[in-house]
Amino acid sequence: MAVSNTTLFTPRCVWPTLLLLWILLWEAGCETQYQAEEVEIFHSDKQNSLEWKSEPNAGWTSVNLASVPVLQACARRMTRTVLSPWMERKDAHYILMDISLAQEQQPSEQLSPLQVHFFDKNTPMTRFQNSLTVLNLNTSRPFPVNAVLPSGYFERRLALGLGPVRRTGFQLAFSYSGTCVLLTSIRLYYRRCPDIVSNLALFEGTGAASGDLRGSCVNGAVEVSPPVRECEADGEWGPEHGGCTCNPGHQVMDDTCQTCDMGYYKPANESGVCRPCPQNSNTYGKGSERCVCLQGYTRLPTDPEDRGCTKPPSAPVNLTARHHNDSVLMVTWDPPFDRGGRQEVMYGIKCEKEVESSRQWQACGDTVVFLPDSAGLTNTSVTVTELSPQHGYRLSVQAWNDASTLGGAPPSSTATVTIHRWKVPPVVSTQTPGLNFSELAVVPTASKSLSRTSMWMTIGILFAILLLMALIPIVVCVLRSNYTKLR
Repeated sequence: MAVSNTTLFTPRCVWPTLLLLWILLWEAGCETQYQAEEVEIFHSDKQNSLEWKSEPNAGWTSVNLASVPVLQACARRMTRTVLSPWMERKDAHYILMDISLAQEQQPSEQLSPLQVHFFDKNTPMTRFQNSLTVLNLNTSRPFPVNAVLPSGYFERRLALGLGPVRRTGFQLAFSYSGTCVLLTSIRLYYRRCPDIVSNLALFEGTGAASGDLRGSCVNGAVEVSPPVRECEADGEWGPEHGGCTCNPGHQVMDDTCQTCDMGYYKPANESGVCRPCPQNSNTYGKGSERCVCLQGYTRLPTDPEDRGCTKPPSAPVNLTARHHNDSVLMVTWDPPFDRGGRQEVMYGIKCEKEVESSRQWQACGDTVVFLPDSAGLTNTSVTVTELSPQHGYRLSVQAWNDASTLGGAPPSSTATVTIHRWKVPPVVSTQTPGLNFSELAVVPTASKSLSRTSMWMTIGILFAILLLMALIPIVVCVLRSNYTKLR
């Protein structure tokens, strides 16, 4: 007999189903820590005997059935009541009951209901008192009159609400007017919302139906608005209102606030993680709200927190002055190598005039005109007019940015060029990048050169005249001598 090979085939439609099932299981696992708790107050199965009070006497009796006590009311037909002992409510706000019961058939009428009574009391009652019935219970399948052990006829009822409790304790009572009823496995309990940490707020466990509860922020967190949640009747937490946020210098980590490490910061009133310090800044410890600028750098009040610290720019480079005519200079330069970490850079130019008598410098004042202006320049050239060729000048170009406005531009932001008096274009020296000032040797002026030339020309002319005057007598004497000989 041939055996055929079969290949296991998984339809494509199975994979989405498996994925959905995995998601549901994962979500269910995440929610288990928030499921309602049940706190038991009384369970008849854990009692050796039931000390409940019957009216009339022997109207209700306690018997053991399968090693657990059972309450039964199977005497003559009349209203029989049984009252439980007083029980402390603990932190319950609403009492629930699980119970198993069986009822005997009634020949000619409907089953009489088992009536449940609930008493919210600070002190115990010694006798049953008429009160409103909170529950009427009937079984769907009563046992026959001749049944010996009606264990198969017990019906289980779960989570029956008995009512709210506000006092220190309560008591439970049953009344029955039918032929026979048996009660077993009476369990009284309440549900409780568990401790929960959510959105950085801690809510301590409390009894179900306790109403709104105010939470407290976890360590390292502060209130944005008071965190409030309601513990609902089913023992589940309702939606949260309000909340907390981590203190400055702390970040959210698994419903806790974790301190930012050195070199990281987190501003106030902001969610999210710790950020690394921006350029040219650092922190001096853990848990910092902001980063501090390194020495020489600054941050403007208008700068955002995540912007690096900046500084004034370095000096302009390649500063040069060229003659346009005897009273006009064209001054040009290139932007600084270091802009200080900012995009904007502007320039200002200052003029100083040499004082001949003291060889010092004084401001040029209004006698010199700058085109287009002497301050707030964004281009790299300026025209200087109304200069006198009979004076020396010193021109300083300063680079600055918004960071310069805090502490002023340092000397390292300024380049200087000196122009000596002239009548022809002078040799102009420019500052070497990295130096703030360069002094030039005074170039001999054209007027001094001309005066020296004139002096030597005058001496030459006088010497020629004297030589000519000395030669004339000699020539005259020679001519006279020759004339005498001829005679």
